[in-house]
Amino acid sequence: MGTMLAVVKALPGPGAKISTVETPAIGPADVLIKVIATSICGTDLHIYNWDAWAQSQIRTPLVFGHEFHGEVVEVGREVATLHPGDRVSVESHVPCGRCHQCTHGMMHICDELKIIGVHRAGCFAQYVAVPALCAWKVSPGMPPEVASLMEPMGNSVHVVSEAQVSGKTVAVFGCGPAGLFATGCARAKGAAALYAVDINRHRLELAKAMGADEVINGADPDLIGRLVKLSGGYGVDVALEMSGSQKAIVNALRSLKKGGTFVAFGIPSRPIELDLANDVILNGRRMLGVVGRRMFEDWVEMQRLLDGGKLDPRPIITHRFKLAEFEQAIATIRQDGVKCGKVVLFP
Repeated sequence: MGTMLAVVKALPGPGAKISTVETPAIGPADVLIKVIATSICGTDLHIYNWDAWAQSQIRTPLVFGHEFHGEVVEVGREVATLHPGDRVSVESHVPCGRCHQCTHGMMHICDELKIIGVHRAGCFAQYVAVPALCAWKVSPGMPPEVASLMEPMGNSVHVVSEAQVSGKTVAVFGCGPAGLFATGCARAKGAAALYAVDINRHRLELAKAMGADEVINGADPDLIGRLVKLSGGYGVDVALEMSGSQKAIVNALRSLKKGGTFVAFGIPSRPIELDLANDVILNGRRMLGVVGRRMFEDWVEMQRLLDGGKLDPRPIITHRFKLAEFEQAIATIRQDGVKCGKVVLFP
């Protein structure tokens, strides 16, 4: 198959490098995709930084990256649903298809789940091989940079769909990319009022661009009081926690009205403490944990929102680089004070 350029985590330790590697071969149920656009995720930063999570998951050498859009250039002999020339985005969760979860409509939480760019070769490359099951054919004419965001955006579609936000007051805690996508999704799915909370003013500006009615600094000592007042004195109907911060989780719960819904998506870096009796049970609040994208209900819903013009993630894209400029892209994300949302790479 020849060779290609890729971003490789060559050895344990911080950093990565652009290398020439073998173009991947495909199996009978796989497709080979020419990568057109790929975006950087927080998971990729964990791998680049080589933190404790990365050390527990990654076997080097590894081509990483898992958010991308591309063109099918080769299909395995068992593949009948895709053909060379098809434009696709890719579900990064690779299910086993055999476990209890997979056989009961929950492939996204497969017991033997593998993740592209974590447990197998990823998309920071010119080509990537994936199971045909995971390739989602996008609508004709979709901009490549938008299509590259479908994988992370699907998380937020899942979060918002579980919360059933139509006609409700909604607070989004954490305006990183996941929170910004959730803000846009909540607006697209009919939230009556939408409030965004973060400590980064640049991210709050992006939240406004994604449809937030009000933005609030998460360090405001009267944060909960402001949200309660904005929502008629009772508290918000729905709180979407997208940051994983202990403080944000507690504030999100306490900003809810009695009987309100809390959706947990952000991953805390360590175990957290909650006043479960007063903040949840005695106020009849509902807590939901969400991970990944339902395969493929959330993809269907996301495509509908994008095609209908109700959801446009382009304000979140703040930087574009060539794949060969990967180090510059990482430096931009890590630089304090930079107005940085999603960064998209073009091989």
